[in-house]
Amino acid sequence: MPRIRTRWQPFLIAVAGVLLFIILPWIAAVRSGVREVILPSLPVIGETAWDLTTSNVLLPAVLVSLGRLNLGFFLAIVSAIPIGIVLGRSPRLFIAAEPLIESFRFVVPFAWIPLAILWFGTHEAGKIFIVWYAGFFVMLLPTIFAVHAVSPDLIKAGRSLGADDLTVFRKVILPAILPELVVAMRVAFALCWISILAAELVASRSGLGYMMADAREVLRTDIVLVGMIVIGLIGAFYNWLFGVLSKRLGH
Repeated sequence: MPRIRTRWQPFLIAVAGVLLFIILPWIAAVRSGVREVILPSLPVIGETAWDLTTSNVLLPAVLVSLGRLNLGFFLAIVSAIPIGIVLGRSPRLFIAAEPLIESFRFVVPFAWIPLAILWFGTHEAGKIFIVWYAGFFVMLLPTIFAVHAVSPDLIKAGRSLGADDLTVFRKVILPAILPELVVAMRVAFALCWISILAAELVASRSGLGYMMADAREVLRTDIVLVGMIVIGLIGAFYNWLFGVLSKRLGH
């Protein structure tokens, strides 16, 4: 019985927090006379969500955004992690690349949106570039530092047993840095999700961000709020997945 209580306790606390800090103030604001264009009632939000789902508007928009997100995030992983491992294993290369890394990582992804529009217009490449950039530097530096932190004694022990460079990487370095990589990917994914939605708000003709921007133009606050709820739910789901993966790796 105590185990069941412990298992459900985080969920119950989260539900109580949503009820106390979101639902109840929302109901109170609507009943106090706030105009629907400012804050629609919860039944209106529910009806709008149903209409968007049954009219085949919401799901295609979500799938388009997730497609861009997953592709850009994948490209960030397959570029940032190998480069980070190389720079982490080579102090000279890291010293040479550090000024460039430090310069670019402080330029936020949103600052690239106007340039991405000039380069790519409203084509998919522009949105994917924004997602890639958002995730790349967030994963690059943690990868470099994680490789730096691998104990030299472990590497020497592997080599003393006759392991070549590839075996040392697979059996020593990768297991040591994997938990840190998952944490970096978890943080990077959140920024990528935010960035693709921002890009869609200003430079897209499809996707969840575009749906919300289009609704804003005709004062459909209910559609905007449905989009925000979906964004939060998707983000929470992915965050949960990364949390499960992190626990399984013992981090």
